[in-house]
Amino acid sequence: MTATASCLAGESVVGGGFAASTGNIRDNFPSGGPPPTGWTVTTTSAQTITAFVLCATTTP
Repeated sequence: MTATASCLAGESVVGGGFAASTGNIRDNFPSGGPPPTGWTVTTTSAQTITAFVLCATTTP
């Protein structure tokens, strides 16, 4: 299973994480971009997972 949380337009990732019903996480990483615009979590088995992302407005 995979869960992804995304930033709003004009924002980029400054951190992220997950909540899972068990500890079987395969991947936990910033995604999209560059710069990254989301956070993705992948599990090794069927379980409930939630991805969280912390975003900030970026200026060129």
